[in-house]
Amino acid sequence: MEGIEGMEAAPAELKQPNTAANLEDLMARMTQAINQNQTQTPIVMHDITATQIGIKLDGTNYALWSQIVEMFISGKDKLGYINGDLPQPEPNDPSFRRWRTENSVVKGWLIGSMNPSLVSNFIRFPTAKQVWDSIAVTYFDGTDTSQVYDLKRRVNKMKQSGEPIEKYYNDLQGLWREIDFRRPNPMNCVHDIQKYNTLLQEDRVYTFLDGLDDRLDKIRSDVLQLKPFPTVEQAYAHVRREDIRQAVMLSNRGNIPDAAAMISRGMRTGSQNKFTLQVAKTGNSSSHGGKFNPAKTKGHVEGGNDGCSHCGNLKRTRETCFKIHGYPEWWTELKARKQKEAAGGTKREQPWLIQPPFH
Repeated sequence: MEGIEGMEAAPAELKQPNTAANLEDLMARMTQAINQNQTQTPIVMHDITATQIGIKLDGTNYALWSQIVEMFISGKDKLGYINGDLPQPEPNDPSFRRWRTENSVVKGWLIGSMNPSLVSNFIRFPTAKQVWDSIAVTYFDGTDTSQVYDLKRRVNKMKQSGEPIEKYYNDLQGLWREIDFRRPNPMNCVHDIQKYNTLLQEDRVYTFLDGLDDRLDKIRSDVLQLKPFPTVEQAYAHVRREDIRQAVMLSNRGNIPDAAAMISRGMRTGSQNKFTLQVAKTGNSSSHGGKFNPAKTKGHVEGGNDGCSHCGNLKRTRETCFKIHGYPEWWTELKARKQKEAAGGTKREQPWLIQPPFH
């Protein structure tokens, strides 16, 4: 029995070393595979043609172009390829293949955001950083005082001149951005920086208001009275609201006949007398001895019209007809006064019924 038990226990003892060896071999292979996968991570390819930057470098807009492109590349987490944070690794480095591919992608973005006439000047640079630096050297010189002078001269000469308020404001802002790019705030102290920016904003509000059309003179003076003094963005918002209001009022005024518009506003004091006296004045004196003919005045108005063709009233025309354009506010008061006078047995003498003395 002991022999049999010994024979049965032997295979179990033999299996244990084999199992441990197999596990060690399996772990070694898994580790090797993981390390190999880390050094040969699949590279995510970027579709350069599908990624478009909304501005083209033309040689004159470097300041704006560089800000937009830098923001775009930073949003793709590739800024290190143009600012030097991700230098080129050695060719035998495991990360070289990935760096080479992503460098080409960023370089493609830069080349794709140029006018075709400029591409040949920069396409042969091997890295995106070299392309970026070469563009800066070619098109930007922070000490170029002639460019700053030209920008400031254009700002001072710019006027709205009947253009939309949005275009005038955006053109000014574009010039100011160029100036800020070439003349950044020189202050170091936080208090000095804030004071400098406040004075700069105030000067730009003056420039913006000075270039507005004369029709906006009223809102110009209103903005200057605001407390605290507004920024140029706040000043633009105030002026834009007034500009929209004027546009709406002018469009509405063009849809109402002038005579009807005057009546519909409700001429309160003396309106009725002015209107009826005007009708009396337009009546021609009779040719029979120069006598004043009330009947003729009542039936004819200026221009020889025979009254309103809509309601038949001989004292009005279609342009001044209350039934077409609405009754003015004084009409109700006049009607009530007439009813009161009729109830009291008195009647005012109407000026248009007074006949002048016969000669």
